Amino acid sequence: MSFVPLDHKAAGHDGTLQSADGSLFSKPTLQREIDFYNSVQTLAQQQPEDAQLGSSLIDWMPGYYGILTPGITNEVKQKVPAGQQIDGELTKKAEETVQKTGKEKQYVVLENVLHGFKKPSILDVKLGSVLYDETANEEKVERMKKVSAETTSGSLSFRICGMKISDDFNGKLPDDLGDLKISEVAKAEGGYITFDKFYGRRLTKETAKEGLEAFFKHNNLPPKVQTIIIDNFIKRLQLIYNCILDTEVRIIASSLLFVYENDLSRWEKLNYEEPLIHERLITEDGEDDDEVEIKIDDAPLSTLKFIDFAHAKHVPGKGYDEELAKGVENLLSIFESF
Repeated sequence: MSFVPLDHKAAGHDGTLQSADGSLFSKPTLQREIDFYNSVQTLAQQQPEDAQLGSSLIDWMPGYYGILTPGITNEVKQKVPAGQQIDGELTKKAEETVQKTGKEKQYVVLENVLHGFKKPSILDVKLGSVLYDETANEEKVERMKKVSAETTSGSLSFRICGMKISDDFNGKLPDDLGDLKISEVAKAEGGYITFDKFYGRRLTKETAKEGLEAFFKHNNLPPKVQTIIIDNFIKRLQLIYNCILDTEVRIIASSLLFVYENDLSRWEKLNYEEPLIHERLITEDGEDDDEVEIKIDDAPLSTLKFIDFAHAKHVPGKGYDEELAKGVENLLSIFESF
């Protein structure tokens, strides 16, 4: 199976890739992120069969399919679609890392949550006011404290890290927000308007609502569809909020990834209806547990996922993550005011 540069992303690090068919996503990772994915899967297996969908953290995370290194693990070899071979871009990038740094770089292989969307609009929102963990050096601690203090990370416990929306108005950007000139932080290209990280950094507590609202309303979708999208995300945020309250973790600098379909024909085809939590686009083949079946027809009309767990860990007995809860609570308040 070949890997190529990712088609769409709102934020994130360089080096992100997708499988040639678009079903899988891969990015550089750290051992602690791999450990967290594994521990979440272990805990999910211990859940009672009648556990409510959405009550477990795994319900909100992209499907996890193992790791890749220059040597390629057997775990991933067994889980790629039958008849495909692992080669190309992913292994090449990992080997280049070894040559440059002397360290073997691991890549986590995940479900590509954008797979099956025709015209996805994407929003990456980083949660929490604390943007560093106990492993950060003094320079990073001070730098991250400054970023938090000067942005909505500090005032609202969330910050837009990136945004990408359909260019439905021939390059016309959303209206300026006070002193924030949108042309300085966004550009129209290739059928999309892409907002860089400074868009979120320059939003304030007072302009955050308008900054988020542009994601949902600067398009040609009928108001009926815009309302459905917003209402569904409100319900998902409520479920995630309850999940956070019941989960003893500390997750620093993770994001919520909001995605919705900007192609009206798909909404019409599905009669504007979708479940709040859908089956993953990639599911285990019933005939062979070592293979993966790609189910493109199951692509949702919108989805919300927790992503980025490089600074995540379980903390049994220490209660829920107040920073995550505060960020989601503030997002909910804003969404409900649209």
